[in-house]
Amino acid sequence: MNTDPPTPATPEANAVRGSPIFAAMGDAVRRLRQRFARRRSAVQTRAGVALVDGKSVQSRWIVARSLCMYRSEDFADVPRNRRDAAVALKIPMWSPFEHVGHYCAWSGTTAMVWFWNAAAVETDAALLGLRTPDSTSPGAPPSDVRMLPETVLYAKRPDGVHLQACREGFDLQYWREGALVDSLWLAEQPDAGRVDAFAAQHVHDGDPEDPGLAGVVDVPPASPATLSPDPWIAPPNPRAWLIANERALVMAALTVFAAVTAFQEARYWRYHLAHAADAAELRAIDDELAPVLDARDKLVALNGRNAFLARALNQPSQALLMLQVDRALPSGAIQYRSWRYQQQDLAMVLSGNATVDPVAVIANLQAVPSFADVRPGRSDQEGLEVRLRIAPEEQPP
Repeated sequence: MNTDPPTPATPEANAVRGSPIFAAMGDAVRRLRQRFARRRSAVQTRAGVALVDGKSVQSRWIVARSLCMYRSEDFADVPRNRRDAAVALKIPMWSPFEHVGHYCAWSGTTAMVWFWNAAAVETDAALLGLRTPDSTSPGAPPSDVRMLPETVLYAKRPDGVHLQACREGFDLQYWREGALVDSLWLAEQPDAGRVDAFAAQHVHDGDPEDPGLAGVVDVPPASPATLSPDPWIAPPNPRAWLIANERALVMAALTVFAAVTAFQEARYWRYHLAHAADAAELRAIDDELAPVLDARDKLVALNGRNAFLARALNQPSQALLMLQVDRALPSGAIQYRSWRYQQQDLAMVLSGNATVDPVAVIANLQAVPSFADVRPGRSDQEGLEVRLRIAPEEQPP
């Protein structure tokens, strides 16, 4: 089977091919299909069965045009979702066979239908390299084999009359607006009279001034019988679509699964290696900082001890305090009956030979810069109690 796809002649197809994006997408899809093409295909003619060159994604059993009958009909009045059912109801009225196989391709609202005697078309699973099906229905193919009429593997043609060479005989075709309106199989190549008679049947189907028909005077050249890997589009049912794309779907699913697994595995190892590198760097930093941290801890402990000692030693000399009190009071007139000093608080009881003047004593003590909050206590015959606080700013170092 030739792997070069035919060039479609319909305006829609030409518009698609005219777009670089869609053309590139179509080429990519065809390359992908060819990459996964591993199945054989065979063509059955009146003379027998033969394998065709090339591979396809799904095994194909090609029914030669010589074994097919053809009808086309417009189903514009039928809702889109019921057109396939309408075609299925029409086939028993068109076909003279008891068991009928058929293939339907759509061009807009026009159904192009090939049908054949299913009892005469037998699929040889062994020839295609497949296991023999269990079904005993006449003409029933294996579930993974697609039956196609030969015509749908040839190129579509522009409007007018065309002659298509087949594996067996010739197919005389009339095209209008991208649809195959009529098709006649002939065992021998037709002459000009046969072609004119065929064209005359369709002169009034469309525009009477159609130059494609008015100009038919000679036999059109026969197109080569070159099969394409891409048949005309026929909407398959979900089961047929799954069967046709089973290998591609499995490969795609495995590819996606492998890609996701590889991505997650790469992320895990990237984070694992980054964590290991960070942990090694942290250990190296800890080793470098260990002596510094030990020295810091020792310095903090030493500072704590120094602060404690400073608080303990930063107390004024009591002898100095007595000297300052003696200087503030009249010399020899005051005696100490008691002296209590604790945490910068000084309480003393003073007595003298004569009556102590509390006001003068308090005033003199308040004049001393290192004494603060000087206040008198009780005063009796035993002496005068004085309480004061040593000012911190005047404490000796």
